Amino acid sequence: MTTDGSSSRPPLWTAQLPVSNDGIHRISRILIANRGEIACRIIKTCRLMGITSIAIYTKEDTSSRHVSGADEAINLGSVEHAQVNPFLDISYLIQIAKQARADAIHPGYGYLSENSQFADAVRESGMVFIGPSSTAMSTLGDKRQAKQYLSKNEPGIPLIPGWNGSGDEMDINQLEKEAEAIGYPVMIKASAGGGGKGMRIVHSSSLLKSELERAQSEAKRSFGSSECILEKYIEAGKHVEVQIMGDKTGKVLSLWERDCSVQRRHQKVIEESPCAWLAPELRKKMCDTAVKIGELLKYEGAGTVEFILDIVTGNFYFLEVNARLQVEHPITEECTGLDLVSLQIYVASGGELSKVPQLTTIPQTGHAIECRLCAEDPIRDFAPQHGLVRFWEPATPDHPRDVRFETAIETGTRVSIFFDSMIAKIVVWAPTRDLAIKKMVRTLSETACIGLSTNQCFLQACLMHEKFHSVDYTTAFIPSNLDRLLENPHLKYFGLSLQEFSAIPSMFIRELKSQSKLEQSRKVFGSIRRGFRNQTLDRVNVPWDIVTRYDSKAGSTVESTVAPMPPPKSRDEDAEANGPEEATIAYNTLSAALRRGALPASKQLDLQLHELRFFSAGLDTAHTWKVGCLRLSASGQKYAVTLVSVDDRALHFESDMGTPNKILAHIPALGAPFEFHCYSPLSYYESLRASASGGREASSKTILAPMPCKVLRVEKKNGEEVKTGEVVMVVESMKMEITITAGRDGAFYTTLKEGDSADEGSLLCNLE
Repeated sequence: MTTDGSSSRPPLWTAQLPVSNDGIHRISRILIANRGEIACRIIKTCRLMGITSIAIYTKEDTSSRHVSGADEAINLGSVEHAQVNPFLDISYLIQIAKQARADAIHPGYGYLSENSQFADAVRESGMVFIGPSSTAMSTLGDKRQAKQYLSKNEPGIPLIPGWNGSGDEMDINQLEKEAEAIGYPVMIKASAGGGGKGMRIVHSSSLLKSELERAQSEAKRSFGSSECILEKYIEAGKHVEVQIMGDKTGKVLSLWERDCSVQRRHQKVIEESPCAWLAPELRKKMCDTAVKIGELLKYEGAGTVEFILDIVTGNFYFLEVNARLQVEHPITEECTGLDLVSLQIYVASGGELSKVPQLTTIPQTGHAIECRLCAEDPIRDFAPQHGLVRFWEPATPDHPRDVRFETAIETGTRVSIFFDSMIAKIVVWAPTRDLAIKKMVRTLSETACIGLSTNQCFLQACLMHEKFHSVDYTTAFIPSNLDRLLENPHLKYFGLSLQEFSAIPSMFIRELKSQSKLEQSRKVFGSIRRGFRNQTLDRVNVPWDIVTRYDSKAGSTVESTVAPMPPPKSRDEDAEANGPEEATIAYNTLSAALRRGALPASKQLDLQLHELRFFSAGLDTAHTWKVGCLRLSASGQKYAVTLVSVDDRALHFESDMGTPNKILAHIPALGAPFEFHCYSPLSYYESLRASASGGREASSKTILAPMPCKVLRVEKKNGEEVKTGEVVMVVESMKMEITITAGRDGAFYTTLKEGDSADEGSLLCNLE
């Protein structure tokens, strides 16, 4: 190994199917009862093991990589129009697997992966379920039953204080008493499942009922069960989990631990292995405890024992067992050199762990970090996002062996509202933690995911925060540092202001126009550009980042003048301008400044182009867009930029009146994409006038859907008076509940009912 973080490690070791006849299941065809990146991951291992992979998908998943990557793929229909989500329909999945002549079913994670009824149904149908027994699943996979079982059978296991009553005891009065006895704050948790779904922190009794209802609703839709438990919420806690692997003989191994404390909405976003905070003695004690829990039920297959570690006292408490493969399993693979999916299949086939020489001594080498790239907007409280991935290009690492991208997206993939917001997992390995952090920041910054908002920049802010480097961060890391984490950590090192960089999209549009065949059109006046005004020498009629000379050839110099908008000057300083009048005054101020050639605070910017290439992207010729890759120098520094046009208006100098040309630009030096709106001065102020004419009063009376969503509950009746801040509706998008609150006092009216769908920007309700 070298100091730059490179590695000479061999590829991950992949288990081979056992060959003896005693208790061996012949597996040659596996149906993957899941989707997305985990399906892609399983497909890869099946290929290495010589097993035929059978993928399933829905209409909304047609462009996913797991569909094209599998040996066979089966369409389940539509999620939107199905009465039951096909991925949760046990009888339907069994039927599909039988028709596909599958020998086994791999459930992945999420959906039915921890459903004991599904595991039993698979085995009763004569197929192998690649996972633990239904007994282990129902006993340890359910949080309530796991704690009740351990209290009775292994009282030495430390349990977090809480209440684990049965489902028929979910009476709000009883829960209020239990919460008071535990002491606020308490955590409501879905008894079945995980992934942050069905989890709520409650700080006072007044919020218990509403938060319980939301937790139960999410749990029911995510895992098919609404049962919940209560636990004491440890505010200075680390979330540490231990990977275990067991076989049919009762042998259980520890594959070491992971630190999963960087969480938003109680869902992990950054995981690392090993946990740098743990001393060797405490690490061994936690791993031994995890093995002891697995041995109690002779656990088979891959599982994860989760603990909460109180860093104030140093005590750790059992949380739950995830009776399945975890999202973050790749970082364990990177540090141990073991392919966990292949070991799952090996054990499910009847293989014994004691017969695998590579498992005699399990190493924990170097340091690995995983980041979950999610389609969400951190600025808007991590609201899930949807839409088209217009350009996807993973970073090209110096040492490919040490960087993994696990994803089902590619250029042209549409991210649906019907699935989880995680669209990719990015995994790096390095000899040390510091090198792993640096490698991950660079990998994230150089990965282009353009077309929809993601948490890409937010992840880099987390990794670069001094608290993350100090290793004693807790599950409160994100909420405690949120303001800082929402800032771009690269801006202070960036040589140009974003104002100066705004010249680049203008160059991009001009180059597209010069390449366009629209100017060669044979239509009458086809050579005249759209938006033409017969004032060729009027300085007002140039793009707003005033380009004084332009040559599109690579290696040329582009001279641009950039300046902030001059402050508007009213004719009557005492008059209070607003709305359309204010926009008119601002336009007149700019026009006068342009004609005088006297823009305040203007700056000359010289851009040296070293490389410039353009190409079309998209799934087919009917739905394409332009992508440009530029390398340039500005103010003595070199930059790479990838730009994407949103629509064909970018082929023209000007947009339609009041409508901008939208250009999306990924700048690795800034770590994330930016969206630029390019106007002429006239079209810009026309957009302001149009917006102002709509009126603030009208907008406050209506509530529009923030994203495509489904109505879960309508909390108010038509005509009912509501106060500002009251919850009026609850909607769901990308498996997350979102509360809609009143922005003003008024009478509530809506035409929507429970179960209705709403497009982004459509009317949810009125407040009259």
